[in-house]
Amino acid sequence: MEEDKTAIEELKVFAKRTRREIDYKEETYIASGINPRNLVKQHAIISGSDDDEVYFVNYCDMAGIGDSAMYSGFFFPIAFPSSTRIQVRQKNILDKVNPFSKKSEFTTQSKQFDSKVYIEENDECSAGKLFYSQSTQSAILEIFDLDPRIKLCVNHINVDIVSELKNKSTLGIYITEQWLLDEKLIEKLYQQVEKLRTKLQVANEVNF
Repeated sequence: MEEDKTAIEELKVFAKRTRREIDYKEETYIASGINPRNLVKQHAIISGSDDDEVYFVNYCDMAGIGDSAMYSGFFFPIAFPSSTRIQVRQKNILDKVNPFSKKSEFTTQSKQFDSKVYIEENDECSAGKLFYSQSTQSAILEIFDLDPRIKLCVNHINVDIVSELKNKSTLGIYITEQWLLDEKLIEKLYQQVEKLRTKLQVANEVNF
């Protein structure tokens, strides 16, 4: 009977099948008084061609806390200040039915978009650039439609483990607490994330 593959083994198979590069590492914290059992720290980073700036990053640190402890998704550089923090998620049923739900700190003035997402930001200028056009908004909603767990954030997670992204502002489209392993979903996300990245590049070249 064939043994179940680990998450990294599954991603290695995916990378080989799709002719993408993969960098992976696994290490174990030795049990101690603070950590009575061995804990694992691991990552798998998949990249495409030399010209491809989108990186599929999977990270897990069993000793970590918060969103940075375990996440899986797509990251690419964005020309925003390093101090910018933007977090976007799809509104859920509780947001829609609870009249006391917290409202977004930032709105785009597009009723269709604002009714479907919750936005937090500390940089109104950058947020305005990110949500500048309806086509960009549509691309973001198409990504959210693929999986309700997905978040879109700028500089919320440090992805310095990707040397090409070190010390750069990054836009991330990812889930937390799990890794993305469904190959069909991963391929769809590759397509949609690249579509969004292209739209943002064009918007910056034309308008900023």
